[in-house]
Amino acid sequence: MKDIELSWLSKHRSPLMGFAMLIIVMFHVCGMRHETLWLCLARCGNVGVDMFLFLSGIGLWFAWSKRPGFRHFYLRRYRRIYPAWLIVAAIYYIPKCIDGKIDIGYTILELLVNWGYWERQELNFWFIPTILAFYAVAPLYMRLIQRHTQYRWLPIAFMLLSLLINYWLPLRQCLGYLEIMFSRIPIFLLGINMGEAVKSNRKIEGSTIWLLLIIFAMSLFACVNFEDGLRHRFPLFIERWAYIPLSVTMMLLLSWLFEHTPKLFLRSLAFIGTISLELYLIHVEFVLKNIKPYHLGYWPTLLSVLAISVTLAWILNKTVEKLTSFNINKRPPSPDNFVA
Repeated sequence: MKDIELSWLSKHRSPLMGFAMLIIVMFHVCGMRHETLWLCLARCGNVGVDMFLFLSGIGLWFAWSKRPGFRHFYLRRYRRIYPAWLIVAAIYYIPKCIDGKIDIGYTILELLVNWGYWERQELNFWFIPTILAFYAVAPLYMRLIQRHTQYRWLPIAFMLLSLLINYWLPLRQCLGYLEIMFSRIPIFLLGINMGEAVKSNRKIEGSTIWLLLIIFAMSLFACVNFEDGLRHRFPLFIERWAYIPLSVTMMLLLSWLFEHTPKLFLRSLAFIGTISLELYLIHVEFVLKNIKPYHLGYWPTLLSVLAISVTLAWILNKTVEKLTSFNINKRPPSPDNFVA
């Protein structure tokens, strides 16, 4: 069998992002999870977040190795997120301020940093403050591993940190409510670690595809079982540990599969990947919550949410594109997605 080229992760980055976004939507639509027990992607669709973070780490390494400057790095990253976020956050939080549910100071904090997430784990848009925080420290980590390669082992240290946050009372009291973020740090750092191997087009021997399939099957089986009745018997971070091998093997296998996939299908996934930020911001709070009361069933609800959300996300994407059409050092903005 032909070797698996790690550069495929970069080549098919947008379709992989699109696939990740689709399974996230499937997960959110799933609702009462027993209704779709047979549909593994719906049961464990939040693994799409880990896929995003892994691919984002790879993309950040590419960008940093080309131009290792803090100012350019932060300007380029936050320019992609903040305009869309501010528009959506304003639509969501300003009416709450007008109704007296939150004061104007709190509204400003929500618009700037999604303060409700940091203060009380408000999860409506939790990925935005998380990825902004990851972006803030990413250049420091990349500079560190460039100078001292042994620090590439830090993902394991952060796995242990997530363990301590759940079981050591002082840390649990201080940081336990942010577990959803801390348990995702390892996969983000692993993506950065993988960046050099992807950039230099290292390969995985074709004969090892069976090992990838076995690890993928084992981790998927573990995650489905966690979702099927074990979710409340064990801390969520244990399942998110299983997401690490699940997301990495899934992306490697998908990148191989995409080499043999019709281009029309890949372009469709890539389109979803291009508007992934806007789709994430819109699909739950503005679409799904308004459709669910009709109890249409899983598939009609999913298709309705996708049709409406994709349309609105595309409009928002084009609006932001026009509002931020100025150049950054005469280089065009990244067309891919919001975590690069």
